[in-house]
Parts: sequence; C-alpha cells; structure tokens
Amino acid sequence: NIREQATEDRSQPVVVVIVGYCSLTLIAGLINTERESTVLFTFHFVEATHRSNRQGNMTLTVCVGASGSGKTTFLNDVHKSHKCTYIRQYHNLRPYIAVSAIPNFDRTKLPYWDIYIKEKKDKNIIVGGTIAGQFMAGLSGGQRKLLLFELIVQRTASQANLLIVLDEPFAGVTDDFVPFIVDRLNMMRKKHNILLVTNDHVDTLKKMADNTVTVSAIDRSKVKINGKADVDRDMALLSMSIGDEYKHTTNNQDLEFFRSVEFSKNGGIPNVAAFAVFAFGLFLLMFWNSSPGTEALVLIAAGMVSFFTANPYFLQLCDWRIYMEEEAEALLHSSKSMNRILKTCLTLFLLVIITCIQFGCLE
Repeated sequence: NIREQATEDRSQPVVVVIVGYCSLTLIAGLINTERESTVLFTFHFVEATHRSNRQGNMTLTVCVGASGSGKTTFLNDVHKSHKCTYIRQYHNLRPYIAVSAIPNFDRTKLPYWDIYIKEKKDKNIIVGGTIAGQFMAGLSGGQRKLLLFELIVQRTASQANLLIVLDEPFAGVTDDFVPFIVDRLNMMRKKHNILLVTNDHVDTLKKMADNTVTVSAIDRSKVKINGKADVDRDMALLSMSIGDEYKHTTNNQDLEFFRSVEFSKNGGIPNVAAFAVFAFGLFLLMFWNSSPGTEALVLIAAGMVSFFTANPYFLQLCDWRIYMEEEAEALLHSSKSMNRILKTCLTLFLLVIITCIQFGCLE
C-alpha cells in the first residue's frame, strides 16, 4: 500500500520496502545471533540503493559465479517469487521472423545493422536459428542476443519502476559491442531495477553494478553479496525482487505481425502449398483412369499424399508453442493467447483445405 501511494518519488518505494526488510532482519538478528551476516548485508544493500538513487538511477545488480554454481537457478527463483521481465539464457524466437517485421522496433539502433543496410539485406534478413530440426540462416547467436537486449530497451523505455531480469544477455557478444552494452544499461537503470547474470565482460559490469551477488555450488543456501559472505539466500531473493511487471498495450499491429510472419516465404505455408500442387499433381497423373479394383490403393495413396503434405508444417507446432511463450516474455508481441488462437485457426483451415483437395482428386 505504501508503494502504491508513493507516486511522486520513484526511489521512495524501493527504500521503504528495503527498510522494512531491514527492520524484520534486525529483529531476527536480536533473537538469533547467527543472522548477523544477514543484518550486515541488509545495511549494505540499503546503502548501495541509497547511493544509486542519489545518482538518479535505480539499482543494477550483477550475479556471478562458476559454471554450475546456480546463477540461472537464482534468477528462476526471482522470477517465481516476483513478476518481472525475464530474458532466459537460451531465449528462442521463431527463426523465420524478419527483423524488419517486428512492430514498434527501430532496428537501426542495433550496432551491427549498418552492415545489412550496405549489403541491402535489411528488408529480408531473418532472426535465424532452428525450429523442428530445420536450420534457417539469419542473424548469428551474438546478434540475436543484442536484438533481444535492444528490444527490451525500446519496449520498456515508456514505463518505469520495472524489474528486468537478464540471464547471460551478452553470451557470444564480442568486445566491440561493450560500449553499446554499457550505454544501454546506463539508459535502462535510470528507470528500472536490473538483475543480470553474466560470464562475459564481468569486470566491466561489476564496476557498473550497485550490488554484486556471488553464488556457489558448495552451499546453495548462502550467497555472498558486496563482499559479505554467508548471506541467507532467501533473504537475498526477497531483497532483489523489487519492481513492477511490464504492462502490455493491445493494438492491431500484432495481427499484422502475425500475418506477415506466418505467411512469409519461410513461415511454412508457401512450402505446404507448393508441395501440395506437386504431390497431388503426381497423384492425378498416376491414378488417372485407374482400373476398377484399385479403389483401396487410390484411397491409401491419397491419404499418404495428404499426410506428407501437412506433416512438415505440423511438426513445427510443438516448437512454435514454446517459442511463442518466450517471445511474449521478450516483449516481442503483447498476447501469446491471441497468437495461439490465430495459429489454431490457421492450422485447422490448412487441414480443411488439404482434405478438400484430397476429396477433389479422388472424385
């Protein structure tokens, strides 16, 4: 309630909540002396947050540790305990999405986009990647990371006091783009609380951070924060989970985005149409004026042609559903439910069309 009433000073909600944690922790420390390190951590966290707000920024926290120490698990627990904008370590997008088709996104802000402009590929370059075992050439892995990062920066620019959680957002990104990363993080931290995990460019990000969390596989119940060891992990999770959830705005651009992506040449529909013409053409040539007694063979052949016509498109549906959820988390579009309904209608319509073609060829 205090956070909702504090509308004039955006730093007030953060400080009020943390001071509340501090008070509860002090009481626990008086009862149990084993909580001394947690009390010290809380004071240091409050001091770092005050310092960040005096500089006109929100809080930037970096989580570091060895591979397998539980950094991603730490972020997952933050995500479970608090609504936030969460970009996963291996965040997937439909590989056939044209970057130019992404709504409300200025792709010219990408640090590598001038290369595609010079090569005249800026209108056609796709995200790239793999879906249902099919690889589609497009952006590299590092370029996709920067695309997701810049997408979050532009989407969240119009809102404030968000909690943005980034898991390895710069994996595979070369040193050439470090100034771009630093500039964007400084831009975001003016309005939002940021929690990120990184194994790349650690020194640069630690210098920027207000808090540094170090996790260890030896004792997963404790973490080290700002040099203070043996901090209770649950208390750290509670203290880090400060911020609001991104609020989507519905508009008709999502419908246009769905149409342009799903009916693109790499979206699957053109391939199904081309194969249907080819396969059913061969079917007609083979069984035209077929002799009596071969009805069973004709029916089986028609069913097989229909199956192999639709099967490649249907194989993508499982990955499509997962990618759709991750795209919504990356703020690529506003409604995964609407996209699921549209995809279901499109799939059923495609199935009806193929069935009608099969019936027509049999007749």
